[in-house]
Amino acid sequence: MKLTKIAALAAITLVAPVATANAAPLGGLSKAPAVNNGVVQVHGRHNACELGRAGWHRSPRRGVRVTCRPFRPRGAFWIWRDEGPRHGWYHSKEKRWH
Repeated sequence: MKLTKIAALAAITLVAPVATANAAPLGGLSKAPAVNNGVVQVHGRHNACELGRAGWHRSPRRGVRVTCRPFRPRGAFWIWRDEGPRHGWYHSKEKRWH
């Protein structure tokens, strides 16, 4: 009787940590956007020029949208280009987007 209780208790103590360790996948939580601080950022206010659904803009105050362009990359041959849904700086010699 005593031996069966000890065996059952030992089995529970060996299985319990394994069951909790498999509760989350190994790299699954590190890719979540809210891992660091628990806050998922939505659009909101931002003074920097960012690409949104309606193109490049910044939002200095609530409800205000100012159209802008990001800074031009260094060097020659960079032109601002709109090509369908893609907007941005394009290098005309190297045929690449920034």
